[in-house]
Parts: sequence; structure tokens; C-alpha cells
Amino acid sequence: MKRLIFLGTLLLWLVVGFGCQKSGEEGLGKKELARINEVSISLEEFQQMLEKQPLEGKMKLLSEKGTRDFLENYVITRELLYQEAKKKGLDKTKEMVDKIEDARRVILIEALLDEVLKGRGEVSEEDIQRYYKENQTLFTEPQEVRIRHIVVNSEPTLKEVVSKLSRGESFEKLASTYNIGNFKEDGGDIGYIRRGQLAPPFAQFEEAAFSLKKRGEISEVVRTPFGFHILRLEDMRGSTLRPLAQVKERIRFFLQPKKKQEAYLEYVKEAKSKAKILINETLWAEEEKKGEKPKGEKPKEEKK
Repeated sequence: MKRLIFLGTLLLWLVVGFGCQKSGEEGLGKKELARINEVSISLEEFQQMLEKQPLEGKMKLLSEKGTRDFLENYVITRELLYQEAKKKGLDKTKEMVDKIEDARRVILIEALLDEVLKGRGEVSEEDIQRYYKENQTLFTEPQEVRIRHIVVNSEPTLKEVVSKLSRGESFEKLASTYNIGNFKEDGGDIGYIRRGQLAPPFAQFEEAAFSLKKRGEISEVVRTPFGFHILRLEDMRGSTLRPLAQVKERIRFFLQPKKKQEAYLEYVKEAKSKAKILINETLWAEEEKKGEKPKGEKPKEEKK
């Protein structure tokens, strides 16, 4: 209903705002909203463009001015620049043809996967129940764990931290040194967290935290919207098991990426089994040899 009201309001603005202009738009049809050189844009096409905008974009279109700006500064400008690019023959260059083909392949592959994997990567009730039974210690409430973590936002920094941890450097000092934002405070100590307390995007952080069993135990690297985390268990308390009904959706959210990946790999395996795929192993071996350096060969020093 809200969508219909939104489109109806826009249509009213378009009819009133654009329709009240002088009829000096010579040669334009009744449903032709704009024409850029020889390319016509109908009112229906314009409405479809509006509908495709992301939510934050649609918020800017909730006024006649916003809609008009979208027409003039996005739709018309984009079409005009596209025409100029074609005039210069940019769409005919090998580099651009390759880019267009790459983009076309990506779009088609995404469309294929959306179609063939629809419903195949869903988490079943049996999957949820099995995970719940096999990991009941993860759902013990009001079990709380006190976590100290190191969080960085780049892989090079992460590698540096992991290297220093492996050499026995202080977890707390590394957290105070490398942590991003306010996480540096208290050496990365975030206090006690309870099962279900964190938002869904941090489900893997929570799973990692509650999978630690001994004080001082350190987790594998976990990724969240903040960056890369390494967790250390400081303390734990509590022992009541939460009912399945309370944790079902969190389990589903956690298992969904894995199920989708499994469905994808299964489909690729099926497709490969039906295809005729040949690899020139001789040519491959020759290319591999070209990349090998003779034993004992040292890199040549550059002349200064």
C-alpha cells in the first residue's frame, strides 16, 4: 500500500509539475517525458527508474524538487554522457568491449544462481534442531562470558598482530596498541556478554565467544562489520539451557551462509559433470616451468 501511495504521489507531481508547462515542447508525444537528441524517455520508463532507486535515494524523491532534480541531473545527464561516449567510439575499443562483456557475464551468472539456487540454500527445521542438539553448550543461559578482544580493520595489521601473539606478546598490550576506536580502552575488555545480546550481524562473534571453554583461551579470527577480531576468554558464569524456540532464528541466521555455499558448490559440481571440459595439461606444464627459477639462482641486483 505504501509503495502504491509513493508511486501515486510521484505520478501526481509529474503530471501537475511537468504537464503545466508550456506546450513549446515541439514534437513530444503525450507520454513522452523527455527527449535527448533522438532518444526518447517515456513517463513509464522514468517511473521505473524511480522505483529502482535504493531506499535512501527514494527519500530524496519525496518532493517535486527532488524528483525534478533526478530527471535533469541524473536521467538526462546520464543519457547525454552515454551518447557522447558512443560518438567518440568508446564503446568500440577492445578494452571497453572486454569490460562490458565481463559485466555482462557477472550479471548473467548472478541471474542464473538466483534462479537455480532459489529454495536450495534454505536452512531446514531439521538443520536447526541438529545444530541445537549438537551445540547445547552454546545456548546455556544466563551464561555470560567476559571477553577481551583485539579488533583491527586491515589484513596487514591483522597479520602483524597474529605474528606478535604467536611470539607470546601480551594480549592486553596489543589490544591497547592496535585496537580501532574506543576499543583500545581497558585493553580491549568489553565486559560480560550474554547469549542473544548481540545483533544478528555479530552472530559469529558471539559463537566464537561462547565456544571458548578455558580462561585465557584465544579464538580464531572472526570478522564483523567492525573488522577482524581475535577474542580471549577472561571469565564465564551461568548454566541454564535456553529453549530452542528462543534461539531458532539466530541459528538460522548463523547457518544460512554455509547452506547457500553448499548449494552453490553442489550446483557447480552438477554443471561440471554435464559439461565437456578439457585442459591442455602439456601446455599448462610448460607454462609452469617457465615460472620456475633454477635452484641456487639469486635475484639480480638492480643497477644504480
